[in-house]
Amino acid sequence: MRKPRQHSKTGFYHIVIRGVNKQNIFYDDEDYKLFLKLLEKYSLKYEIRIHAYCLMENHVHLEIEDKHLNISIFMQSICSVYARMFNRKYDRIGHLFQERYASEVIEDKSYFINVFRYIIQNPEKANICDMNAYKWSSLHCYRYYSSFVHKELLLEYFGSLKNLYENLKKESYDRFLEIELRYSEREANYIQRIKEILQSDNPIIKPDLPLDIIKEKMKTLKNSGLSIRTISRVTGINKHIVANA
Repeated sequence: MRKPRQHSKTGFYHIVIRGVNKQNIFYDDEDYKLFLKLLEKYSLKYEIRIHAYCLMENHVHLEIEDKHLNISIFMQSICSVYARMFNRKYDRIGHLFQERYASEVIEDKSYFINVFRYIIQNPEKANICDMNAYKWSSLHCYRYYSSFVHKELLLEYFGSLKNLYENLKKESYDRFLEIELRYSEREANYIQRIKEILQSDNPIIKPDLPLDIIKEKMKTLKNSGLSIRTISRVTGINKHIVANA
């Protein structure tokens, strides 16, 4: 049974969404831009303040303020619209995101600041690039242009932009919200088997690969005895492509 979500007394939350089976949810700049467009649209519609965000290849971190208990419909709107447009673009079917978003409450100023720092530091923690150079986090909103990100509160906390950037250099030792996928034993076996057949660390097939390469991979998986439905679910490839491979 799922645990009921906690409601923050302050209205502040740390939110994480992740691709199902840890698959990528962003493949090119247009995907990132689409998600940000939806984030802006629905944050305005549901009166959600966005204090920080970081879009990574297969997951998203948000630090938000929700005074009207709109968080569920806000997240549902973003995820459902994005998934529909993503599936149409890459000719895939099925779920894109893990079943539901993860959330934790933020009840004090200190933890709010630490969550902000943790979110912005994500690209560095993942060894992608310096956080100041990463295109898809809210950090650049503080220096380069205005946006839908609510910057006033953090600037008030730090007193100046210089102090904000200095604070970002610190390490955080809190145990922040992380979500791990828990598979059934059967699903875990399917994932491991597909990884071994494809000789890959990731069972997800990039949908923008040349179609002949995708079909060759699908044919190999079908010849191994796996069902079309299983192959499609684990790899993220449209079942019609799998069937016709």
